[in-house]
Parts: sequence; C-alpha cells; structure tokens
Amino acid sequence: MKLSVLVPTYNRAERLRETLKSLADAAVPEGLQIEIFVIDNNSTDATKMVVEEMRPEFSHVEYDYVFEPRQGKSFALNNGVRRSTGDIITGIDDDIQIRSDWFSAAESLFRERKDLDFAGGKILPTWEEENIPEWIDPLKDGVLGWRDYGDREWDYDENSPILTGGHWVIRRKVFDEVGLFAEGIGATGKNLMSCEDDVFYYKLLDAGKKGIYCPRFVFFHFIPKYRVSKKYFRHWCFGIGMSQSVMEAQFKAYEGAKIFRVPRYLYREAIRGLGLRIKNLVSGSATEALENEKSVLIFAGYFFERNLSTGILNKPLRLISRVLISPASR
Repeated sequence: MKLSVLVPTYNRAERLRETLKSLADAAVPEGLQIEIFVIDNNSTDATKMVVEEMRPEFSHVEYDYVFEPRQGKSFALNNGVRRSTGDIITGIDDDIQIRSDWFSAAESLFRERKDLDFAGGKILPTWEEENIPEWIDPLKDGVLGWRDYGDREWDYDENSPILTGGHWVIRRKVFDEVGLFAEGIGATGKNLMSCEDDVFYYKLLDAGKKGIYCPRFVFFHFIPKYRVSKKYFRHWCFGIGMSQSVMEAQFKAYEGAKIFRVPRYLYREAIRGLGLRIKNLVSGSATEALENEKSVLIFAGYFFERNLSTGILNKPLRLISRVLISPASR
C-alpha cells in the first residue's frame, strides 16, 4: 500500500517545521510506502527554505516541494492530488502534528476495511495561550478546530459532524469518481472564508461513499493566542455566513423560503440568538452569550455577501466590520 501525504502551506514556516518533524518522527509500518508533497501556496516567508532544511529527515520516504502560485487552499490540494500516486491520500494542515502511530493506524484501517472510502479522526489542541478563558466552549469545534468526538467509531452522514479540512484520509479512486476540491471558495491569503470542506463532504455523501470517524487517528492542532479571542470568533462566524452564501449560490442552492435573498430560517435563528444573548448578558452567562451571538453573525455575513458585497455600501460596511469584527489572520 502507498500513502500520499499532502501538506498545503501558506506563510507558516515555523509551524510547518513542527508539522514536518512529526511526519519525519512517526513510525512507518512494514509494507507501507509514503510520499510527501509540501505544497507552497504562494508564501512570502521562509517556507521553501524550511522544506529544504528538513529534507535530510525524510531519507526513508519520497519527499518533494511543490509551488502553487494560485492563492487558495483548494488550488494547493488539487495540485497535490494530481501529482500523488498513492492508493490512499491524506491532507494535513501546516499547523497540525500527527501522533507517532498515525501511519500505522492509517495503514491497518484501510488494509482491513476494504469497504471504507474515507476517514477522519480526533484533533486535540496544543496551546500558545497559557490562560484558557472559561468561555472557550463556543470556539472549540470551528474556530479552534478542536475535534474530539470520543473514543468510539461512528459513521459520517448528513447529521454527523463533517469531515474537517484539517486532516482527512481518502482512497484515490474516490477522487477519480467525485472530482477534486471546489476552487471557487475557501480561504485565500488572510481571509476566513471557508465551506470548501462542506462542498466536498456533501459530494462524498451524494456519491454514496462510506466514511468513519476513527478515534485511533490522533492529531494535535496548534492554537495561537490570537484565535483565543471573542473578536476572532466574531470574524470567523461572519466569514462562515459569507461562505455559506457563496456555497449555496454556486454549488448547492437553498430551495426554501427567502427574504431579501436570505433563507427565512436564518432570520429566525438570528432573532432567537439575539434575544438569548441579551438574556445571557443580563444573567452574566458569558459562554452562552457568545454561543448565541453565532447565529446573528452568520446571518449578517450571509446577508452582506448576498446583498451588499458588490453595491455602493460595500466599502463603508467593510470599514464598520473592521471595527466591530476585527478581521484577523488566517
């Protein structure tokens, strides 16, 4: 069996070094061939130098640097998929480290489970911030990419958490059948647009592909200080709303009732969230107040992208959003 490892990266040279070190240090089981592509997504820092400095650590596997000039994670991943020759392919973000037994877990899972098309696993945080706030819960799943769904295996479906873009493992034949990652959406540069994961995940489900959450797959995600903030959370939620609007406009149209081109259910959720937030603030519940802010910000991002992003109000609203939402680094 051959495993292709794709590491898309953008301006995170030192974090990338830690990711590559975890790959170099992990045990490789007998019978598993590995090729690693580090895909530089038009970085302006020392990314290429770091990749070359780490090359001696990978004498036991195939290892290559790839430059992708088109800005966007999906462009980088698709470049890697096209170059790869493995039976199974994994994508690992440049701020994630694998556990030392990860290669063995991946090899045994896909060797034993011939019916399996894709798998995801557990992502645990490693913190730069020493003092973790009490209101951290609303940030866990999305903003922090903290994906711990327990120690029991379960199947991915329409009602489960989705396969995250921080890491995944997919059989090569699946890409041949369902296609590659959507290149019209997702993060570019420092923006926090997303939903490329959602689009690909629902392509997998629509094609009847079988996937599982495998708790034996353990990854560690570095959480920088700037992400542990309410402002970053607000920026992320606003970006989710914008991304959802783009996704539905280009890939999966919402067919229910709308008001001003926005699904009616988003109005209901935003009004409910606003009411609960006010109630939470009065009662002094900071965690619940932040959680209930999410639906308001997603509505705002969706409404902005659908109705105001190209109009005369675009520039003044962006200035206001910079003050209220504080755009942050990717």
